[in-house]
Amino acid sequence: MVLNEENPHVNLSPYARYQLTDDQAQLSDIKGASGDWQTTELPKVLGKEQSLWGKVAVSYESLERARYTLIINNPNLNYVDIFVLDQLGRIVHFANIGANRPFSNRPFNYREFALPFDLDYGQTFDILFRIKDDGPLVFNINLWKSTALIKQETRNLALIGAFTGALLILGTYFLVTYLMLDSPVRFWFAISNYVFLILFLNNEGVIGQLTGFTSYIVPVSLGLVAISVYCAVKVSYAMLIGMPGYWRLVNYLCAIAFVVIAFWPDAYFQIVMAAGLGAAVILLQLFLAIFYRNPFNSLPNKVYITGWLAISLTTLVHTVLFIDGQVMNTGSNLVFNLLILLGVICIAVAVEAHEKVLIHRQYEQQKSTIADLQRFYDFFRNSAEGLFSTTQDGQLISVNPAMCQLFGYQNERHLLQEVRHAAQFYANKDDRDIIIGQLIKEGSCLEKEVKGIRRDGSEFWFSISVQMREEDGTKLLFGSIVDITERKQSDISLRYMATHDSLTGIYNRRHFEGQLSEALSVMSSDPHELTLLYLDLDQFKIVNDSCGHKAGDVLIKQLAQKLNDVVMNRGILGRMGGDEFAVLLRGDEAVSGYMVAKKLLNAVQEYRFIWDNRMFTLGVSIGLVEYRKEIHSAEQLMSMADSACYLAKQQGRNQIHVYSSEDAKMQRYEADLDSITLINRALEENRFVLHYQHYLPLQKAKAGHQYEILLRILGDDGTTIPPAAFLPAAERYNLSTKIDKWVVEHFLLWLANNPEHLAQLTQANINLCGLSLGDKDLKLYFLNAFEKFSIPYEKICFEITESTAIVKLEETLDFINTFRKLGCKFALDDFGIGFSSYEHLKKLPVDYVKIDGSFVKDILVDPIDMAMVCSMKDVAKAMGIGTVAEYVESSEIMAELGKIGVDFAQGYGVAIPEALDSFKSYNDET
Repeated sequence: MVLNEENPHVNLSPYARYQLTDDQAQLSDIKGASGDWQTTELPKVLGKEQSLWGKVAVSYESLERARYTLIINNPNLNYVDIFVLDQLGRIVHFANIGANRPFSNRPFNYREFALPFDLDYGQTFDILFRIKDDGPLVFNINLWKSTALIKQETRNLALIGAFTGALLILGTYFLVTYLMLDSPVRFWFAISNYVFLILFLNNEGVIGQLTGFTSYIVPVSLGLVAISVYCAVKVSYAMLIGMPGYWRLVNYLCAIAFVVIAFWPDAYFQIVMAAGLGAAVILLQLFLAIFYRNPFNSLPNKVYITGWLAISLTTLVHTVLFIDGQVMNTGSNLVFNLLILLGVICIAVAVEAHEKVLIHRQYEQQKSTIADLQRFYDFFRNSAEGLFSTTQDGQLISVNPAMCQLFGYQNERHLLQEVRHAAQFYANKDDRDIIIGQLIKEGSCLEKEVKGIRRDGSEFWFSISVQMREEDGTKLLFGSIVDITERKQSDISLRYMATHDSLTGIYNRRHFEGQLSEALSVMSSDPHELTLLYLDLDQFKIVNDSCGHKAGDVLIKQLAQKLNDVVMNRGILGRMGGDEFAVLLRGDEAVSGYMVAKKLLNAVQEYRFIWDNRMFTLGVSIGLVEYRKEIHSAEQLMSMADSACYLAKQQGRNQIHVYSSEDAKMQRYEADLDSITLINRALEENRFVLHYQHYLPLQKAKAGHQYEILLRILGDDGTTIPPAAFLPAAERYNLSTKIDKWVVEHFLLWLANNPEHLAQLTQANINLCGLSLGDKDLKLYFLNAFEKFSIPYEKICFEITESTAIVKLEETLDFINTFRKLGCKFALDDFGIGFSSYEHLKKLPVDYVKIDGSFVKDILVDPIDMAMVCSMKDVAKAMGIGTVAEYVESSEIMAELGKIGVDFAQGYGVAIPEALDSFKSYNDET
């Protein structure tokens, strides 16, 4: 290329030719290899044993002698050898320099690699250079006229100085303000500015120029980056509200990673990893700034995000260009650094704004605190409770007006003058010592009820709550006092009401049972006689129904007084319910318990109740139980007395029944009570279990599943309880309707959950209690169940017993007609055992009769049973009704029934009952 006075600065990179050689190649080897020079793009990085040689031919055609300087502008290159050869190939100028060589090797003190030399008119020369480096091959070759270089360097140094000055000002400002305001975010931002300044000067070679130390520019830069990341984390954690600690840990790990990368032996890989990690760190800061915004004021966050955007975009572009091999001169680098500086300034503004927001918030909190103090003072002055503070020794510090009014003083000054010690407030001086002891032990005493004394000497009750706190080494008491005199007086009435019946004035059930439990609990240590009487008035309902509840209340009140006059001091009388009473007798009175019961019976019989010119006589049924060792609880004793009272009513009323465990009627009644408990538990805890029993057609082939649904209860020990143990009690105590509802709903639900079984089902029989059919809601309940589970009506046959169906004939007929129209079938169970079975059969529109097993089991040996079964079959056939024989225990009986013409057989000879959940078809079982 041609050099003259018109071009004082020439970029020689486009004119250069290159060749890669091994590391041992010398200048003499290169000069003669003219054919190996190439102009292709430079490699990204050199191998460990490679060097890059470059060559530029220059012709100087200026008329004046001039001094020029060759500059290779990447201060990070490890080894740089520059040779200027004349036309004869002789070395006229040279320099062996580089970052890994002593700084004194450089021809003059300059931050980049430079070689100055003089040129005369018409001089032609070659510039050869060798570069040995393990980092990215990013450099530019410039030839500057010395005067032009001085001007350019002056501009560059001015820009570097401005940049340096800006960072120094920022860092110093925030460091000084940190010392004044003690704000950690300012300290770390100041340090980050100083670190960034050193990093900038290091990358520009200024540090090396000043110190002469250039061997570890890249590791030092990475260490500085690690410190700057650490500082940025500190700034972010202070700036961003609610940022979790784990993000701070992630940033710290990134800073540590930069330190690790600084010791990586491969410089190129070192720079690439650092660039990738740096981009990740900057993007992370940007993400955190966006996500964890200041909820009080978003402006600092917006400016903070703008700053990180400027830094991230500039750094990203600069890094990509550098790794890609794009050469940046000092001016270009300064432009990028100025953009980064703008980002830093934005962050500085954000820090300032953030601090102002915090200061404003603290100011608002202080205003709120002052307002709270004012409200507290108003509360203290105007509180309805007496408020006070004292020392532990009893010296009063402050009181409010309510405290003065409570103890009868005119005002606070008056009270503080007259009361020398807080103990003067207590009727019993020891009460304060007790409170102080509790405060020392627990720190607080809440709602302690104490008797106080007013200024005039009158006593009253107050509730005191106190806390103890230590301030400036002195233990102080802060508390409140409330007058509870009225409440204490009403407590007596409340305690009376809690133990006595409000109508009669005698003990209520709760207190009576408590007394009974207490009496039983001492029987083991102090055995004595004990008798319990349970009374239930007879004919009381007549008074209530004919004269109203007001008259009933008057009657109960008068009669309770009569009973109390009999009992007097002999025992305890209590009202158990509306017209029920109980008497507890102990010791000698318990021995004569029957005599006391007789007196009570006579007192009721002799009593006459008059209301609206109408006179009523009453009776009473009394159950008497004497204590025995097998009685362990009040509930057990009360239940026994109640059972005895129930039997007294059953035996004709107005009499005394003494409990005996050998009484057959008592045993049956108690067994019924056990059954009722068993049924209620089964309903509440879902302990019912469905079973099934197949029945077999005798006149045609079996088609599909045909069976009857049976019911069991699962006991506590895992055994099943048969229906005979609980269904009779259920019918006697009106629980059969609940059982029927449970069976129908759960069986239909099971069918809905087993659609394949439902498809193969021909008919399933469900037993219903005839008394249930009188329940108005039962029909609607069953209809809803069929619709809810989408079960075809024709799949179900309801069985009703002959004896119970006829009791409520109209309701039974209505139920049958409703469901037969929808498709259900009906069977008359236990047919033949009633007095008028055939007459009932004519009234009930059923599809089957089930011949009672008592006629079937002896059919082979008893001709009368045979005749009756034949008769029932003939009548049913004449009416177009199918027949089912129950209790078929053998195949011989089954065969005989088939000959007679009975349609179906059911019994253990056909199939035994099994749990529905483990259903097997008839063919599988046989």
